[in-house]
Amino acid sequence: MDYFEDALFTVFAHHQPARGDPGARSVFADEALAPSRRGERRIVYRIPELSSENTRLFAHHQWDAGVHLAKMITAREMDVRAKRVVELGAGTGLPSLVAAVMGARHCVVTDYPDPDILAALQRNVRDTCDAYAALSLEVRGLAWGDVTQEAQAGGPFDMVMAADVLWVSSQHAHLLHSICALLAHTSEARAVIVAGFHTGRPATARFFEAARDAGLVPDATAKFGGMYERSVLGDERAYTASDDMGDIEERSKWVVVACLRWR
Repeated sequence: MDYFEDALFTVFAHHQPARGDPGARSVFADEALAPSRRGERRIVYRIPELSSENTRLFAHHQWDAGVHLAKMITAREMDVRAKRVVELGAGTGLPSLVAAVMGARHCVVTDYPDPDILAALQRNVRDTCDAYAALSLEVRGLAWGDVTQEAQAGGPFDMVMAADVLWVSSQHAHLLHSICALLAHTSEARAVIVAGFHTGRPATARFFEAARDAGLVPDATAKFGGMYERSVLGDERAYTASDDMGDIEERSKWVVVACLRWR
């Protein structure tokens, strides 16, 4: 762990918005999961090992937003059945692993094309496919905004999903480019974004404003009209855009959830 990361987690004195140690074995258990070949309703995966690129991109932790995204899938708040799904900035790939187990027709798991990051994703995909029958999962390297890599990802997709990808505002335009390139232009297609407020409210507000400019708007038929906030304790409330960073201890306990569709 480098000094910057150590300082980051010192800030979150009471709730750290990430869990697990680099290289550690983690378990996502949910009774809604289909049973594995051994009859277990859980997914075992590993957090990527430390490397220079993993550390720079914070891919070596499991963030709260990714766990919440996975739980949205098991709760059928996101119905992935028979859909083609792609995950951006996947890190551990947990939401994609859950989506495949929950009946997605095909899942493409993407992250920055760094060998260590992709090798960790490949291992989690392989282990999950070994544990469950007839899953359709593949890993692709994708640097947001790279037209060639976007074309190689195999779109268009019925659903684009991403967790905790809004923390670098300078990458928002590239991220939106990839979302727009990969999301099918149909009335049913959805982009689902979950982001922790440790990112800061101003950064998330800027992204959703840019998404609207790109033609992606909240799905009015979804929970809270397509955007809401959820705490680690399970409390929910409507989303509030703000330029105020807010108290860091309090905001580290909350994520924003957005279900976006084409205007």
